Amino acid sequence: MQVFVQTRGTARAADYAFLGGAPPEPWWRAYRDATAFDHPTVLLTSDGGRWAAYLSGIPSSRVDAVSTVVRYTLVLDGPCGTPDAACVVAAVGAWLDDVAAGHGDRPGGRLAAALDARFPADDVERWLAVDAPTAEVRRRVLAGVAALPAVPGAADVPGDWIGAVAATGPRVAFTARVAALVDGTPGRALLLNLVGGPDDVQPLLDTASPVAVLVESTDPRLARCTALRPVVEAKKAVPPPARRVGTAAAVGIAVVPLVALIGALALTALVVTLLIWLL
Repeated sequence: MQVFVQTRGTARAADYAFLGGAPPEPWWRAYRDATAFDHPTVLLTSDGGRWAAYLSGIPSSRVDAVSTVVRYTLVLDGPCGTPDAACVVAAVGAWLDDVAAGHGDRPGGRLAAALDARFPADDVERWLAVDAPTAEVRRRVLAGVAALPAVPGAADVPGDWIGAVAATGPRVAFTARVAALVDGTPGRALLLNLVGGPDDVQPLLDTASPVAVLVESTDPRLARCTALRPVVEAKKAVPPPARRVGTAAAVGIAVVPLVALIGALALTALVVTLLIWLL
């Protein structure tokens, strides 16, 4: 399993960077229109053979030079069905509970505390200045996640659905979906902060990759897992084909004005003849 951590130092000129190297492919950018990565986000995808996870917006206890909270981003990926994939379920479960408890934008959550304990400020500052040992970064992340409580097993809600992260039912179903994905079920589990309801999720639907979506919404309808249905556009009425005019009808159409013209000329000739006879 590969493990990557992104954070920043406290200096004003410091910027966010990965400790010990970045992932080879920023695959999470495909969701940039559906979520702001500096706020609570979970992206977990699986093709049945390998899974990839992205957790971002995790607030640390550190602040930068202007007192803005410094955040963590975790990026992990690995083969499906391996025992160490269970740590992903624990990390996702803890992060969802933290967001539901109001720790999505402020320190105090369990996942942030687990990372703070393994990444003290001095180590972060030193590793941002020089290349951090990749193996050590991985070891510390896994140790922090291993300290989190295990997520109780639950049944996955199949298909495409959406729910509120503040509601217990959707959170439990979401972690069940995550467990199924890392075990080898193709699909996706997404916590998105720029999505408000079912209509906003329509562009993400894919029959080859069922999706479970959590959003930060107070809509009472999303207190349970609500099935997502693809929108089918109404077919436009097809105009009737133009009627073809037969040859006989066309001849008839042409003859009518001709007959009228001949009749008019004959009438004129008759009137002239009468006038001549009378004179």
